[in-house]
Amino acid sequence: MMRNRDPLFNPQRQTAMALIFEDLNNAAPAKDDCVKTGTVQSFKADVVDDSKKRAVLAYFYSDADPACAPFAALLEKYVRLANGKAALVKFDINGARPLIMQLGIREVPTTMIFANGGLVDGFAGAIPESQLKSVMQALIGKAALSLDEMLKSAKKLLDDGQAQQALESFAAVLEKDEANADAFAGMIRAFIALKQPDAAKDLADGLDASVKSPELDAAKIALKLAIEAQNAPDPDDLKKKVDANPDDLQARYDYAVALFAAGQAEAAIDGLVKIIAAEREWNNDAARQQLFKIFAALGQTNPVTVAGRRKLSSLLFS
Repeated sequence: MMRNRDPLFNPQRQTAMALIFEDLNNAAPAKDDCVKTGTVQSFKADVVDDSKKRAVLAYFYSDADPACAPFAALLEKYVRLANGKAALVKFDINGARPLIMQLGIREVPTTMIFANGGLVDGFAGAIPESQLKSVMQALIGKAALSLDEMLKSAKKLLDDGQAQQALESFAAVLEKDEANADAFAGMIRAFIALKQPDAAKDLADGLDASVKSPELDAAKIALKLAIEAQNAPDPDDLKKKVDANPDDLQARYDYAVALFAAGQAEAAIDGLVKIIAAEREWNNDAARQQLFKIFAALGQTNPVTVAGRRKLSSLLFS
């Protein structure tokens, strides 16, 4: 049986969520049908995409197991009592082998829980009704994350290098708030991380002038730098050039630009600082101007920016 991970099954969270989740025993059934039979082909739409709007339980069963049908009925009862805040998608394991392999399902029945566009938890076996009720109370709260929490989660995905998942999570925010500037900023950065600057530019160019925030401004600067660096030489080749002639400031500058484009912001900043140390106003102050662009692209409160500004200040005022 899968271990119940703390974020979903924490007792304190369950108690808090119970305050905003109506009593399941007294709730009236939802009018719309929130129970489906799924297939491998429908999994993304029925489970992943739908979980951006409400909690989704993906239930894997086998007609050969006598425990599956009664537990499916229990799941259906509580999903319907959730009044549209949850959905149940049932998968016969005989027709869902690719999903079984992908999700690591080893026994039936197994219930996988999705919210905000991703897998958040799951359990194997037919758990008691009292435990299922607690799970549902926590789950509805999980699916009802505030926009701030959703944004924080999406940003963490991006910071962790999971750009595609971050892109989908930012899109989920926009489904709830179509003018959320920080979500657009996140999507632009995700496209950049996915090496799709053209898609990022199309998105940025299509935004209404009323959509604005400091994060969006920073993302647009990051996009500009990414576009400028599209044709940048390979950083390794430029490093060889710098190593061969450390006094070649143009080579150092090109190397720094390429490093930033490759996601190595700290190394890029260090390289530009070295140029300023060697010749403060080289090429019409190009190195310092590029530093300011990088700081703006990263965001003024980013630890890398703060450290970079400290290095620059130490150099300029020493």
